Amino acid sequence: MHHKIEEVKVLPDYYIETRFLGGAVKKYDVKKLFIEFPQFKRFENNMELFTDIQVDMGGYGVSWNDELDLDAETIWEDGILIEQTPESNINKLLAYQLLMARKSANVTQKQLAEITGIYQGDISKIERGIGNPSLMTLSRLAEGLEMQLDIKFVSRG
Repeated sequence: MHHKIEEVKVLPDYYIETRFLGGAVKKYDVKKLFIEFPQFKRFENNMELFTDIQVDMGGYGVSWNDELDLDAETIWEDGILIEQTPESNINKLLAYQLLMARKSANVTQKQLAEITGIYQGDISKIERGIGNPSLMTLSRLAEGLEMQLDIKFVSRG
């Protein structure tokens, strides 16, 4: 499974907080990398470098510079879940759900386009959270992935 980072913040004592697509927020202790990967030890004497963190293009990790980076899967696996909120942007939630379903089915966007007759560009837009698919399109995508589409209304309280 591929998890994507949406936002990262620096916390005290060499922790970072990452918000993943789908609403999970994880806290990760960067200090544990100081021993295993000596290049991370530079943070001890350079807090300015540590605070210069950014999410990599595509959300597949975070980086400080060309030599210091951390992939999203490591943060997901080794981080501590501190918050799980429903994604406020329905398009981003749909993007995440479709991406995870497609990866789970081990199908590329191109293959899904061929199976469903939906343009690959349209599938890409949905997976990036900028598409606005019809229910019929969602149904075709689910069928192409050999999955069931589940739409429900849930109480907020």
